[in-house]
Amino acid sequence: MTGLLLSVALALAAPKPAPDAHPGGKGLASLFDLGLHVPKGAYEGPFARPPVAQWQVRLPGPPLNAAVHTERTRPVVHGDDIFVGSAEGRSLYRLARRDGSLEQAYPASASVESEPIITGDRVYFTDTGGSTWCYTLKGEQVWRHEGKAPILVRPTLDGGRVYVTNVDDLAVALDADSGELVWQYQRPPDVTRETELALYGAPPAVVVDDEVILGFSDGAVAAVDAKTGALQWDRQVGEGRYPDVVAAPTAWGNDIFASGYFKPFVAIDRSTHNVRWRLEYGAANASLLASVNKEPVLFDPGTDGVLHAVVARTGDDMWSWDSGSAGALTTPVITDAGLLVSSSDAGVYLVDPRTGKEIWRYHEPVRLLGVSSSPTVAGRQMLFVSNAGYLYGMIAPSPDRYEPDTPYPSWH
Repeated sequence: MTGLLLSVALALAAPKPAPDAHPGGKGLASLFDLGLHVPKGAYEGPFARPPVAQWQVRLPGPPLNAAVHTERTRPVVHGDDIFVGSAEGRSLYRLARRDGSLEQAYPASASVESEPIITGDRVYFTDTGGSTWCYTLKGEQVWRHEGKAPILVRPTLDGGRVYVTNVDDLAVALDADSGELVWQYQRPPDVTRETELALYGAPPAVVVDDEVILGFSDGAVAAVDAKTGALQWDRQVGEGRYPDVVAAPTAWGNDIFASGYFKPFVAIDRSTHNVRWRLEYGAANASLLASVNKEPVLFDPGTDGVLHAVVARTGDDMWSWDSGSAGALTTPVITDAGLLVSSSDAGVYLVDPRTGKEIWRYHEPVRLLGVSSSPTVAGRQMLFVSNAGYLYGMIAPSPDRYEPDTPYPSWH
């Protein structure tokens, strides 16, 4: 890969081992990391240019022991720290943004395969053992709620409640302070389904006004009362052998945008619950709503490796970009440089939101084995987790390296 990078190998001294072994920050150092020192404000500024490699580290936990491996966790940046899970570990981990070295572990009952939620001095996260956890940032356990089925998505925190969904079509609301159960909603099984097999997943809850929007393996999108969990309305969306709704719905105005895994992608009117428009492709991850030339546009990451730009009002297809892979795409991340999107069996890409033209890609087949969760951007730093079990840190060139005749992007 080319770029403004001084690539040197560094053997960084790892801290004393925490509950799971971790090799420390062995990887590539950029100009900002020479001497193991990151100048104050090194990550500040816009992510307005394709990034260059900074470092890479193996995720905490024992060595991978499977030929096929998926890392669903997404890094979360909090100050100078990165919070991330690991499919091979049994904790949520806090790492240093500087080099990815391990700083602290928050024990769980099983692997943590989704992003945490951090608010104030507390961190909330779920694990594949079915538990939801609340810790202080210092590492003191506040509460734990035990469930019976794996949880693969982040909790949703809103109005003093924590909303959690598991792979068995169960949604629960917990008190954010105590972890006590407030209500639960169990989706009835679909006896008409063509196969007994369901996809191993569920979307996180989406809170819109006084309703919690949920997706289920029978292909339905449903709204329950945020206070009581009582069903308000539902609408069948997903079709075919695998109708599962595993992508979180996206809300805008009076619309809910939702996808079945294979098809379709629809706009549902919240007042009438009718479908306003329909497109014949599906998604495994939520679409991104952004404004391009003052027009609300949905960037929908297809399960077929194609990213679609859709006019939210009409459903008209502005453009489509094909990653060239057969893997499901992740929810795009908006930056000044363009849209960052990943493929579950390829790499990370940067795409122009106005034209669909590919700007940059990072694909290291031997090491990556795909990227199943969205990249995280904080200032000029980009972080992503590969299915091979590595956390990558990249950084965009600083603004003072711009050519005089190169303006910043004009879209937002």
